[in-house]
Amino acid sequence: MNNKNILRRSYQKKFDAIKKVIIEKPTQGWIKTIREIFGMTTTQLAQRLGVSQPRIINMEKNENNIKISTMEKIADSLNCNFFYTFIPRENIEDIINNQARMKALKIVNKVNSNMKLENQLADTEELLKDLIKELLDGNIARIWDKEV
Repeated sequence: MNNKNILRRSYQKKFDAIKKVIIEKPTQGWIKTIREIFGMTTTQLAQRLGVSQPRIINMEKNENNIKISTMEKIADSLNCNFFYTFIPRENIEDIINNQARMKALKIVNKVNSNMKLENQLADTEELLKDLIKELLDGNIARIWDKEV
């Protein structure tokens, strides 16, 4: 087993654990929700951050457009941690295997369209299995290329 497989498995375990405890973003956003939970006014948060009170209101309304560094400062002023992460929607191995299959299918279809002219179609299923294995055993980055 190579290091990339070990890393994938390690991160998959972490992602699985995170998915169990992840909380959906509140409709009014995290800044306003946490501020209100703490009983803090927008003026008080503004003072803690060193910005104007109208700026806090604007940040709460436009939370999706705030820079990560600003979110980290806001979280810190609220005595919170800010987490920024990507969580794969599916199992990592499934994503990679599905992508390899799609890439292999494109290759087989291209080969078969050329062979059709010569009446020499390849056995699609066997060729697919071999190509998938070859793609996954070799330079895996190739599975993400748009071109065949």
